[in-house]
Amino acid sequence: MVETKDFINLPHQMERFRDKLVPSLLKNTLITPYRRITSPTESKFAGYPYLPKTHVHPKDLKGNYMHLLAQINFSDSIFLPPFPEKGILQIFISKDLCFPEAQVKELYFQQEFKIRYYPSILPEGELVQDFSYLSNLGSDFPIQNEMGLIFSDHMEPVTATDYRLKQYLGFPLSDYGHISDDEQTLEDLYFETYLGAEHKIGGYPYFIEEDSRTNSEFLKRFDTLLLQIVTNDEQGIVYGDTGIIKVFINREKLMKLDFTEVYFHAEQY
Repeated sequence: MVETKDFINLPHQMERFRDKLVPSLLKNTLITPYRRITSPTESKFAGYPYLPKTHVHPKDLKGNYMHLLAQINFSDSIFLPPFPEKGILQIFISKDLCFPEAQVKELYFQQEFKIRYYPSILPEGELVQDFSYLSNLGSDFPIQNEMGLIFSDHMEPVTATDYRLKQYLGFPLSDYGHISDDEQTLEDLYFETYLGAEHKIGGYPYFIEEDSRTNSEFLKRFDTLLLQIVTNDEQGIVYGDTGIIKVFINREKLMKLDFTEVYFHAEQY
């Protein structure tokens, strides 16, 4: 959380809300993926995972191997607490998640997805090199090609669909009405400026409808955005019909490097 007012550039129509929004500021790491072949230890979307020979490849409940959705090597950039300074985080998903029948998919048990974290990295000679046992990704996998990742630091106020926005502003966006002479509403401007619909680690999430944690004390414990991946046709990233994948974790659990409890939320239009 940041107290310095200079950290946020607000649209001039929203300057009156600066004192309310500055306390909400969070640092996040924006992700720019680009297509290329990566090494086993690099951060990536899709591709082959870092996998020590002493570990087995994750499987789903049907006994099928899961595919790597994302791998983050925290040594590839500077991630501030509660994120670790080093180690490799992986998110695997089952092919069953690639055929989204429902608009929203919420998972708490790691059966159709799997989180792995390796605090230290082994030499390449101790890693699995042959992944011929994996099936093809298939046209429905959210990320069609292996992609390297570029990380960039960013600061953002609470986003338009995060349930905490009402707490910071003191009122729902829809209650404010017009904010400019052209009859633009505060809600319109906020969605236009602070939607938060980017690939990112940390910061605030984007929800297509509303924040699923709004009325659930159980879900509010998942207060940290571990990873967000959004549909981007130009990058070859598509979940369902223009959807988004988010993974949340509790801040205290993350600081203890405890990934046993995470909240997987995927939705589409």
